[in-house]
Amino acid sequence: MRSQISSSFLRHGHLPIREDDCSYVWQVSAEERCEWVWNTEDCYSNSVIQYTILLFCFFKSENLYLFVGGLALILLWLLYLFLILGTTADNFFYFSFCPALAVMASVMRLSDNIAGVTILAFGNGAPDIFTSLVSRGEGEIIMFTELIGAGVFVTSMIAGSVAIIKPFKVSLKSLMRDACFYIASVCWINYIVWDEMVHFWEAVSFILVYVLFIVVIIIMQIYDTKEEKLKTRIPSIPDPDVLHTYLANIDTSPTIPKIPARRRAFGLRAKLDIAVATEIERSKIRGDLVKWSPEISDYVSARPVGLFREFFYDINPISREDWKNSSGLFKIILIIRSPVMFLLQLFIPVVDHTAEKRGWSKLLNCFQLCVTPTVTLFLLNVWQMTFGNVPIVPLFLVVGTVIGTIVFLTTHVDHVPKYHNIFAFLGFFCAMIIVYLVATEVIAVLQCIGYACSISDAMLGITFLAWGNSIGDLVSNVAIARRGFPRMGYAACFGGPMFNTLLGLGLTYGIITATDPELQTKIRIGDMAPGCLAFLLCSLVASIIYLNITGAIARRSYGGLLYSLYFAFILIQFLSELHVIHPLGTDHRPDL
Repeated sequence: MRSQISSSFLRHGHLPIREDDCSYVWQVSAEERCEWVWNTEDCYSNSVIQYTILLFCFFKSENLYLFVGGLALILLWLLYLFLILGTTADNFFYFSFCPALAVMASVMRLSDNIAGVTILAFGNGAPDIFTSLVSRGEGEIIMFTELIGAGVFVTSMIAGSVAIIKPFKVSLKSLMRDACFYIASVCWINYIVWDEMVHFWEAVSFILVYVLFIVVIIIMQIYDTKEEKLKTRIPSIPDPDVLHTYLANIDTSPTIPKIPARRRAFGLRAKLDIAVATEIERSKIRGDLVKWSPEISDYVSARPVGLFREFFYDINPISREDWKNSSGLFKIILIIRSPVMFLLQLFIPVVDHTAEKRGWSKLLNCFQLCVTPTVTLFLLNVWQMTFGNVPIVPLFLVVGTVIGTIVFLTTHVDHVPKYHNIFAFLGFFCAMIIVYLVATEVIAVLQCIGYACSISDAMLGITFLAWGNSIGDLVSNVAIARRGFPRMGYAACFGGPMFNTLLGLGLTYGIITATDPELQTKIRIGDMAPGCLAFLLCSLVASIIYLNITGAIARRSYGGLLYSLYFAFILIQFLSELHVIHPLGTDHRPDL
């Protein structure tokens, strides 16, 4: 009788529930649910906290109000995890990657183009990449629909928001390149996953598609550079008056304001300042005649002087300038995230070239050299290991302390050491570990919510995970558009999601298939995946058609069009989740 119930009971998303699936918990009597969850392997995760056991054993499901209260607390904790994930990725992972990028590019002799579209893109897409890697196994449906669903969200909601905030003229050549590559990538992904079987070479092909995209960017950049050089040459004009006018004005250029050095290496607008500074440098190289926004320079530095004053200033989780320039909502966010920011600032070094002294804080950086390597051992849960007969923890602590002491004795408070960029590598690896661990907790919380509310993994990926990983991009891209750089914010809406999708799928499936003796694996993508792929293609095709019709001008009506597509997408997915309609692309004929 119990097996008959199991075969007929369907979770939202039309996936059958097995008796060893944690979602089967609602088919167990209320009094036995806690014990059943304790004894069911599927209810356990790799996270630090076992959320499903916490919910069903400490917030008893027999008591509706207590259970709903526990579920609400878990939802709030999920929002806080997303805040930590975004804070770590934006203020530590991203900034550690920028100087590390320069060093890596120099050591490996990479051009700026190659480095920018590979290493730096990975820094921006860290949350999506790591949540994909964490989602191996039972969470692969969450992973797949998150990557595709986030692509729909970014190419429609974020791109549309940029157009509504500040209409602008799109670089049609770049748009056609990025959108066409993205369309080809989506079609190739659809072909690969159609039979729900992925081979090793197919997983590698996802990465190779992005490599091909890089090659095309480099070729186009080389061609554009040659064109720019031809334009800067003196024209062979027979009219001496015209030639005289050209020579008299050849050195004139619009005044481009410089971004003043930030007092601290991190803050609410730190990532935005780096993005704007990068765009200004690119425009100087291109020679663009652009009227830059005067609001770039809006404060005067007042960084404290002195070893200890500087130390306490840099570990303060809420800076005076951030508090002064924030609205009421952002002040609440600053207060909520302050405990996490304090720990991150204390243990993770940051190198920011837009900050005073590039973020060099002598006492803080030396303290981080002493302590941070040891802290990473506990984060990775390898602190019990030994190196021969010597415990690894005291060994790391002694070596770190010696290095930190040497740096302290050989450096000055007011002068940045020549090897300061090396701190970026330490910060990068620490931030990467934090992002990975937080992503693990996020996936575990989402699975717990799915078990508790009978929500399909596909719907969790499309909504909670896609929104959580993309909301930071929405805020930063809109802020960039408000400051007068809509083309920069818009360009990130295509290259970024394509990178996350191809690398996320390629690395995840590549690792799984590489460990299989037959170099292949059976995958589950869920019934909502075809609808996600279809709407992603619709968003990309709609952008191409609209911008070609309007002469590459992104008007506010373009934003309205993209908004409409996304709302239709979400509506159809919700109706499918509630079994009102069948998911797009599914065969709902009865089996014969």
